[in-house]
This record gives sequence, structure tokens and C-alpha cells, in this order.
Amino acid sequence: MDRGVPRREAAPWRPIHLVRVDVDAGVVEAGELGAPGDRVWVEAVRAGQVVGLVETRLDGVAHTDRLLDTVSSAVGTMATNAADRPVPAAELAFASVVVPTLLRRPDQLAATIASLDAMDYPAFEIVVVDNRPGPMTSPPPTYPEHPRVRVVHEPVAGISSARNRGVASSSGEFLAFTDDDAVVDVGWLRALGERFAREPEVDAIGGLVLPRELDTEPQLWFEEYYGGFSQSFQRSTVSLARTEGDALFPYAPGRFGAGCNMAFRRAALEGLGGFDATLGTGTPARGGEDLAIFIRLITRGGTMGFEPGAVVRHSHRRSEAEFLAQVRSYGTGLAAMYTSLVVRDPKTIVELVRRVPAGLRLLSRPGSGRAPSELPSYPRRALAWQLAGMAVGPFAYAHSWSRDRREQRGRP
Repeated sequence: MDRGVPRREAAPWRPIHLVRVDVDAGVVEAGELGAPGDRVWVEAVRAGQVVGLVETRLDGVAHTDRLLDTVSSAVGTMATNAADRPVPAAELAFASVVVPTLLRRPDQLAATIASLDAMDYPAFEIVVVDNRPGPMTSPPPTYPEHPRVRVVHEPVAGISSARNRGVASSSGEFLAFTDDDAVVDVGWLRALGERFAREPEVDAIGGLVLPRELDTEPQLWFEEYYGGFSQSFQRSTVSLARTEGDALFPYAPGRFGAGCNMAFRRAALEGLGGFDATLGTGTPARGGEDLAIFIRLITRGGTMGFEPGAVVRHSHRRSEAEFLAQVRSYGTGLAAMYTSLVVRDPKTIVELVRRVPAGLRLLSRPGSGRAPSELPSYPRRALAWQLAGMAVGPFAYAHSWSRDRREQRGRP
């Protein structure tokens, strides 16, 4: 099996342990350390906020103390948002959480719902969107043990259509989105709600996405190749007037967040017309719907925030075949998304061409060292799979656009 960079050793793969450490208290809050020699990814926490990921190896019987020393040294005095004033419950808006699903992984969906229902937030609803296409051939699932949950059906295939159905079927002042292969931390919705309360100018927020487990090597490859779903542990606010010196802004993939951890004020989302139904998983375009709506928000004068205190944990694809298929799909979705922007506004092509050099630099060094791995190990051919996906992206978008128009004509 080919590799991105040669390994230092040919040892058999062993799962990487995920551990959460409170740096200030000097204690391991969660996770099993495993045996000496095992690799460990440590979530370094200060004042309740994850401020960084550190990789280390366990060493000898005193590995707990050494682990704490290693993490404390690595994170140093990284700042947190602990000085933020608590927002009284009465000032937190009613929220709707939307979860699209094809009901292919009922156990994972059940874990998602359980984590949502356990959140520390005063007032919210959970809208699960059954996106199995076509007429209902079996009854939708029910969750009597979770009274906040409502299940609605969206027969048009595609995660964008499902999310739009969730928006139309909900009543929250702001809407938060996650996926059926992720779980949320207990403070996820509060971190989003408090950010909206403190910063009235922020229209949408992306949050921190961490791996739920690294049990297989392809799950590690996703973190190495893409840098996972999140590229920062620092709070930020961006708009056309506040670009933070990013040469690709606002067209860079993954800079604002990911579809499994994002939130919008209802007025802002409805003002954009919702998600583009020609993009996203479940359509021929395969993806790109989350980045597309972020870009549209920014280019229309909106403001986007990133909130590291809003944490979601995602289960990555477990097999090599699933990882490579995902890389190709992401490539297709990215190119389809750029095509959609040009179709909406042909002048966009000038902005995209200006960013080609920076984009090529990003493409030539996937991951860019964002994962804490000692050495990257993803297959060299991953880039070829991504480029192959990008090559068909414009055609995939055209196919998806044609399908969407046929469906619109067939609706009453």
C-alpha cells in the first residue's frame, strides 16, 4: 500500500487513543491511555475549552505524569475565552437543531440524538429529516424517550433539500446543523447560542469538529489529508472587511467550518434562500453545499464566526475504499460548488482565477501539517483521486442542475 511519506517503522496498525486532559488541573478527564508505546492524541483543555491537539506515545509505568508534562509544555499559555461573561438563560434564543438522515446507520443516529437531547441549553427542538427518496415505504422512526425530537420527511434526495425541509419545519430563532454520524458535546448549543447573543453582527457560526475515534488507519488518513474538519482552535470573526489576510478568502475549502457543525440566524439563512439543492451529498454534485452557503453569505456582506467552544465529534470512514471514495466525492463537490457560483454570477470567475496560485499551493500540500501525527501516512494516490473527482465536478453540477429542474417541474 502506497503512502504519502515513508513510515519510520513497519509496525502493525494499532488504534490511536483519544484522551482529554485538563491542563490547568493536571488531570486526565476522559479516555483510556492504553499500553506503553501506544500513540495518543490528547485534547488539551483550558477553562473548559479545547485549545489544541497533541500527539504523544505512552512510555513506561509513569506515562500519566509524562503525558501531562508533554501536553502542558505543548500548549503553554494558549489563551481561552474564559473571560466571556455568562449569558443569562433568558437572553438565549430558542434554537432548532436539524439532523438529515437516510436511516442507514440507526445506531449512530440514536447516539446523535441522545447527545443532542442531553445538551445544556434552556430551550430547543430537534428536527430529524428522513431523506429516504420517493414515497414512504416504511414508517418513520419514533423516539418516545426523546420528546424534543420531531421526524419529518423530505422525499427529494440530497442533504440540501433535507436541510431546507428542516428549516421550513422548525421555529428556532437560530438553526444549528449536525449529521447522523456525529455526536455533540453537552455545551455545543450553548456555545453557539451565547456567541449569537454576544455578537449581534454575526450571521452564522462554524464550530470545532474532532474525531470521535481513530480505530482504523483510514480514519487517521482523513485527519492527515484534510486536517480533519477544523483548521483552528482560535475564535475568529470574518467578513469582506475582516479577511484575516487569507489569500483564498472567501473561497477556500474548510476555512469557516463544516456541515456537521454550523449554525445560522434564521433571517440570514432565509435571506440566502436556504441551501442550494443542486449541491450536496445525495445529489450528482456529491458535496460543496456547506462551503457554497458560507461563500454566498460572505459575498453578500454577511459576517461569519468560528467558535471553538462548540464541539462536535465525527466518525470518519473506516475502510481504505471508503476513504478514497470520500476524497473523490469531496473533489467532485468542490468543483461543482465553484461551478455553481459561476453559474449564479459569471463575474465570480474573475475572483476565482485571481486565487488560482494560492489554490494550487494548497492542493499540492494536503493537510498542511494540521493533524498532530508524527508522519503523514495517507496513500499517495489520494491526491489523484481528488483531482479525478474535481475533473468531473462541472459535469456533475450540470447533471444535478438538470435533475433539480425536472423535479421542480413535477412538483404541484
